[in-house]
Amino acid sequence: MPVSSDQVKRLRQLTGASMMLCKKVLEESGGDMDNAMALLKKSSEALAAKKNERRTGAGIIESYIHGNSRVGVLLELRCETDFVARNAEFKSLAHDIALHIAGMSPAHVSNKSVSDELREEARHLFITESENLGKSPEMTAKIVEGKLEAHFRDTSLMSQQFIKDQTITVEEFIKRAIAHFGEKIEVARFVRYEL
Repeated sequence: MPVSSDQVKRLRQLTGASMMLCKKVLEESGGDMDNAMALLKKSSEALAAKKNERRTGAGIIESYIHGNSRVGVLLELRCETDFVARNAEFKSLAHDIALHIAGMSPAHVSNKSVSDELREEARHLFITESENLGKSPEMTAKIVEGKLEAHFRDTSLMSQQFIKDQTITVEEFIKRAIAHFGEKIEVARFVRYEL
């Protein structure tokens, strides 16, 4: 089924994917916009997984000071090439992530970046809290694991709901950027200051 240029343009505006990719997925989906968006999501996740092994040798440091001058963020966002790092859209991506950090106050980049010491400290806290419930040891262990999972999901940047689009996580937002730029992009580290 032939796809109109208006459909391609609309899908590109919604997703930020390349025109050729938008046209391809629209043709595959028979012009169905919802199906095309699902195909784009799958392709961006596959592309992100493929790019995961690459090294990020370039990037930028983004700073954000909130309007009240009481919250500030420094973010190191990495990419593969200087060409992408100097791109205005990449700068905008870094700004949006820094804005998210200022507003949502994550403690870690991802669940994987949490130190063993911090994980054990939280485990002991949740064990103490769960022992007072009077459950069996097996049930207490499941409760503790569930609380650990939820706690680090809520305090890790990559698993938080993106502040500008609550339907996706920050990780999905970055995966879309990877599909758009065609390069591996990663949050190396960040610092959030608050008075």
